[in-house]
Amino acid sequence: MLKKSALGWPKIAGLGIALVVAGQFSGWNFGLMAGGWMNMLIATVLMALLCGGLALCVAELSTALPSAGGVFVYAQSAFGPFVGYLVGVACALALTIGTGAAATFICAYTESMFGLGGWPVKIALFAVIIGIHIRGVGEAMGLTLIAGAIAVVALLIFGVALAPHVELANLLKMPAAIGGPSVSLGGIFACVPFAIWLFITVEQTGSAAEEAHNPGRSMPRGILAAIGTLLVTALVVLICAPGAGGVELVGSAGDPLYAAMTSTNVYGDASWLAKVIGCGAVFGLIATFFSLIYAASRQLFAMARDGLFPQWLGKTGKRGTPFPALLLIGAIGLPLSAIDPATVMLAVVLLLNVCYLFIFGAYLRIKSSQPDLPRPFRLAGGTVVAWLGLALTLVVIAACFQLDLLMLIALAVTFSLCIFNYLLRNRRATVIEVPDHA
Repeated sequence: MLKKSALGWPKIAGLGIALVVAGQFSGWNFGLMAGGWMNMLIATVLMALLCGGLALCVAELSTALPSAGGVFVYAQSAFGPFVGYLVGVACALALTIGTGAAATFICAYTESMFGLGGWPVKIALFAVIIGIHIRGVGEAMGLTLIAGAIAVVALLIFGVALAPHVELANLLKMPAAIGGPSVSLGGIFACVPFAIWLFITVEQTGSAAEEAHNPGRSMPRGILAAIGTLLVTALVVLICAPGAGGVELVGSAGDPLYAAMTSTNVYGDASWLAKVIGCGAVFGLIATFFSLIYAASRQLFAMARDGLFPQWLGKTGKRGTPFPALLLIGAIGLPLSAIDPATVMLAVVLLLNVCYLFIFGAYLRIKSSQPDLPRPFRLAGGTVVAWLGLALTLVVIAACFQLDLLMLIALAVTFSLCIFNYLLRNRRATVIEVPDHA
């Protein structure tokens, strides 16, 4: 079984920040080229409302139904085992795919800064970080908290360093490829899949409830601290990077923060401060890598423990960590790091937002069908928050269908195989139960 009371609210906050913070160093900036800064700003505010509301709904659910399975358990409780299974598969798949993208981004930074990259670095990353997770959740979360804190400090230093160089004209200048009005519904819609990258996966902190100390207090405190921190850092990068470096330069860069700092009208190529921010980006990506492996392994563990995946995935080692699930994450995530990270971004957003529909629905259904369920934390206005979240989630899903066709086919095939697995296991369970009822 998992180790109980291993995580206080600071480590839960660190998990939530670490899950997201890498997305504030790269990825989000592609939205600038899709719709311009004003549309990106509006999309960012909307996605902050979506992800913040979702995380608070999960905070209430996690204290009422504390489980390593997180969102899988909530969907199962509200809609039955089959829907719960599909949500669990989608979340586990998104998180696992995300580990491959995180490894690719880390390699890109280490290669440009230190001349080290490629498969040796990727293999070393998976081996070392999975090894630390196998050693113990306290050790893994402690290192995650440190890496996440360094990344946040780097983002704040970035904001202070670039604030004097921010010019309104840089923000309001539309990319040449777009033209047209600075604010439009089409522009906001185009920015949405990239804006959500600034906050996405913060709701996965719910998977820590089973290992949290006093979940009724530590879960909401940790999640609220994570949301507040991420909102501040998101606004810092969204205003300072394009405000100083320009929308065109930052929007097309693979390393937007570094590109903004080294632009000719800011600090230039020889800036030591830019290298400090680059190191902060590496720490942020490592923190996210740690957290994705944690959340994905707990999802697989919980589903295997409930008989939905092979039993060996539900085993834990002497230190109370699900080592078979951790090893499987490495076996899947490492090969996936060869896929174009831009394609992976949209796949992760699509998968997780399908889950979000069911999480908001589960929150509403459990709230109405199980009103007497003990809830150490209750979200004020939770019903309104959930309905607003449902509407915004549908917008995000619609915006994600610009995804590469091959990736859509691959996701469809994977889900078909997972559905076959569920039907086969359900049939076997039914056959075994028949003699017991005779």
